[in-house]
Amino acid sequence: MIRIIAQAILSAAGVIVAFFIPKDDFSYPIYQLVVSLLMIALAAVLVWYGPRLISRKE
Repeated sequence: MIRIIAQAILSAAGVIVAFFIPKDDFSYPIYQLVVSLLMIALAAVLVWYGPRLISRKE
């Protein structure tokens, strides 16, 4: 299960980075790593604060 989530995040990060950096560039994996870490941090914040925001609306 974790492998599927990690692979989805890395694939999405690869697509996002491919819009700005060519895949044959030397630093492409570094940019992909940075974008994937930002996506993981964003997902963690959403999981952490999501239930609190939903419960306030009710």
